[in-house]
Amino acid sequence: MLFVTLIALLLFVLSGYALWRVINADPRSMWLGVWTLFTLFFAAISITMILVQIGGTGIFAFAMIFALFLAIFLFLSVFFDLAVVYYSWQVWRKEHHTLPNLLLPLLFLGLMIFNMIDAMMQHAPAWLAALFIFARVMELYFMLIFVIFLVSAIVYAAVTRKRESDYYVVLGAGLVNGETVGKLLGNRIKAATDAAQRRFDATGVYPTIVFSGGKGGDEKVSEAQAMRDYAVATLKYPADKTLLEDQSRTTRENMRFSRDIISKATGKIDPEFVYFTSEYHVFRAGLQARRFDVLASRRAVLTCWPKVEVVTPHSITVFQHSFVNILRY
Repeated sequence: MLFVTLIALLLFVLSGYALWRVINADPRSMWLGVWTLFTLFFAAISITMILVQIGGTGIFAFAMIFALFLAIFLFLSVFFDLAVVYYSWQVWRKEHHTLPNLLLPLLFLGLMIFNMIDAMMQHAPAWLAALFIFARVMELYFMLIFVIFLVSAIVYAAVTRKRESDYYVVLGAGLVNGETVGKLLGNRIKAATDAAQRRFDATGVYPTIVFSGGKGGDEKVSEAQAMRDYAVATLKYPADKTLLEDQSRTTRENMRFSRDIISKATGKIDPEFVYFTSEYHVFRAGLQARRFDVLASRRAVLTCWPKVEVVTPHSITVFQHSFVNILRY
């Protein structure tokens, strides 16, 4: 038993070291979530083995804590699932009416039908039983990848530090009625202009803000143009301290095209900038920036609905939207 405890402690230390290496090298990676989960897993195993070694009260305390967490999990699971479906519907209503925004409620519906069929068929044919097994394996696989993505995003937000730059980039989002800045996008713009104002108060110079977002099929103007108009007219930001990037259609293009514009303005091949986006979108944007060697640091903006400072049904919903878009590339 002691040998097993020492092995668990060793694996905990090695996992923690690997996590530390990822954080210090470049945390914009899914390995951030992988090593975080391994570290937490081996930490739990180590604590369990130590409590078993202690015996008596140690085992009783561990059993009580485990039972409490299990009871809370079972109690909240049904409510949480229903809440995730509800917030998926809210995201679909308040953003683009796209398949990724409806993926979660469709997935829950499909799983419900799948489980009903599985429960009713006591003696399924071999081919159907094999299909059920394959579906469950794929379900577990995608759930694991999503958990890794979610944990990576949470840890990334916790370990990255705010940096300053002479250039800010605001990442676009869908326009209301194809031409109006909504609350979610307005929060991103306001966060950027507020940060720029604080920098002006400290240095006497406004940073240049690049508004990044092309024109969608259902939009009358580009997101970049709508954002700049909002920043200048509503938030009174100097128009001469703004630039437009109005060709991008994806987060990947947001990063690449904005970098190219800033590179042209500064004469630097790899310019650094700070990008502003909603908190659920930060890690996805960071992954795309790393993929194209873009030197960008993040600023997270709280969404206009329930604040995502903790893991809530809403945060799970909007994270799954970013996760679906990551799978597409």
